[in-house]
Amino acid sequence: MLKNQFVLFWECVFGPKLYQTYPLVPPSPTRQPTHLYIKNTTETLSDIVFLVFKILLGIFQTICPLCILYFYYKGSLTYENGILLLRLSSCMIIIPIYFMLLRGISRFINPTYKTFINEFSQVKCNSTQKTRQKLLTKYDFSLSHWKPDYIIQSSTIRKLPMISTSEKNFINQTEVTFIERLFHYPSLLFGYICVNVFGRRLMFPGSLQIIRHMTNRALLDGRTNLIVSHRAKRYILRTSDGNHIDTIFVDRRIIDNRQTLIITCEGNAGFYEIGCMMTPIEAGYSVLGWNRPGFGE
Repeated sequence: MLKNQFVLFWECVFGPKLYQTYPLVPPSPTRQPTHLYIKNTTETLSDIVFLVFKILLGIFQTICPLCILYFYYKGSLTYENGILLLRLSSCMIIIPIYFMLLRGISRFINPTYKTFINEFSQVKCNSTQKTRQKLLTKYDFSLSHWKPDYIIQSSTIRKLPMISTSEKNFINQTEVTFIERLFHYPSLLFGYICVNVFGRRLMFPGSLQIIRHMTNRALLDGRTNLIVSHRAKRYILRTSDGNHIDTIFVDRRIIDNRQTLIITCEGNAGFYEIGCMMTPIEAGYSVLGWNRPGFGE
């Protein structure tokens, strides 16, 4: 008994986030929703700490090369400073571990999460298509711990036209002078920094944490409407390059006997939960919606 409780606590520590329990009938917009998962104060505080650490880690990964160059020119890359940095890093690691255990305790004493994590563990042990879909139609949770339903093993490789097959000719045609060769790699480093700092975020603003935070309730309501009202099924696809795509499928072949499938594609800040999926659904078609990697979760 004690061993089972310890295993349950361990799963609460490392388990996925729970967002809501899907109701049996569509919720009324005029009433206070009761199907949303209510966190206690400790779990909410822990999630905020993890979010701050995630943001700081992203900033550190971006500016780390520049910091190394700066301290190198200042002559600060010494053994003593390395030991100091190691001690500071050790102290910083203790903080997320502490809040991870604190969040696990908060989940462990929450009956809603305990029920969810029990069913989640049972599905992991007995993972069939039927049990997986049963859990996905009952709970809305973070899919970062969820194995993909379909894996794309191969992909079509598109070869871009080359300037020259010879490396020497390639260098001569693209970097004519010594000055251009000298500034070639610094410009690549600068481009890498620009892409990782703001380039990807400008191209795909839907992946920004602030956008997901602002649209969180709308995304939850959208998924609830699709799964409860339209009996949609959710699947995770893993592409050949390792990205995970969140998809949802509304099958109308049995109801309306229509064999046409509509695949909806949202913009760079759009989500299938609040996008254009409802238009073909209301027209009676089967619809497949999908979110770009990093969107919605």
